[in-house]
Amino acid sequence: MDESIGYIVGGGLKEGFRIRLTVSADRVQEGSFVVCESGRFRYYGLITDLQLGATDPRFADEKTDRLQPVIRQALLGKTLYTTLNMYPTLLMDMGPELGTTARHDWEDRVERGVENPGPKPVKTVPAHHVEVRAANEADVADIFGKDGKGMFVVGHTIEQGYPVRLDLNKFVKRSSGIFGATGTGKSFLTRMVLAGLMKEDVAAALVFDMH
Repeated sequence: MDESIGYIVGGGLKEGFRIRLTVSADRVQEGSFVVCESGRFRYYGLITDLQLGATDPRFADEKTDRLQPVIRQALLGKTLYTTLNMYPTLLMDMGPELGTTARHDWEDRVERGVENPGPKPVKTVPAHHVEVRAANEADVADIFGKDGKGMFVVGHTIEQGYPVRLDLNKFVKRSSGIFGATGTGKSFLTRMVLAGLMKEDVAAALVFDMH
C-alpha cells in the first residue's frame, strides 16, 4: 500500500485543497503529482505550494535549540507543521462497492459506453481528513496513458521519474498548443512532439518558425 504523506484539512475547488503533512517537508516538491480517494472518487492533483504553520506563533518565532531533544521533537509536526496546497486537476469514478448489485450494473453501463468513469473534471470535493499520497506509476498511466502504439513519452514526473505519455493519435485530431513563460522549454517540447509525430508516422507537419 502507498504511504500517506498527509491529510486534507480544508480548501475548495477554486483555491485547491489544503493538506497537513505527516512526513518531512523535504520529501515532497512543488509540481509533484498527488492522489487521494474519498468515497467512490479518486482525485488527482498537483502540489502548487508548501507553507510553514504553527498552532502557537511563539514557538515559530523562537528557536527550539534551547529545548530538550524530546520536547523539540514533539513540537515538530504538532505545534510546528507544514501544509501543502493540492490543486485538483481530474477525478476518476471508481464505482460502487465491489460485490454489490450496484457495482455489477455500473460495470455493465461502463462496458456499454453509457457510463464514463473518467478521468474527468473535478466538480466536487473530498471529505475532511482523507489521506493523500504521492501518485504511483499506475496513477500516472491512468491520466497520461499506458505504453502502446501512438503513445509517445514526452517527459517524466519530478520525484518518481514515471513516464508521462502523449497520445499522438488523439493529439493530431484536435487543436492543440504549447504555452509557457519565456525560458520554460516550449521550443524544446515542440521539437520533441514533432519528432514523435514523425517516429509514429501519424501525421505530416508543416512548420513556420516566426522567431
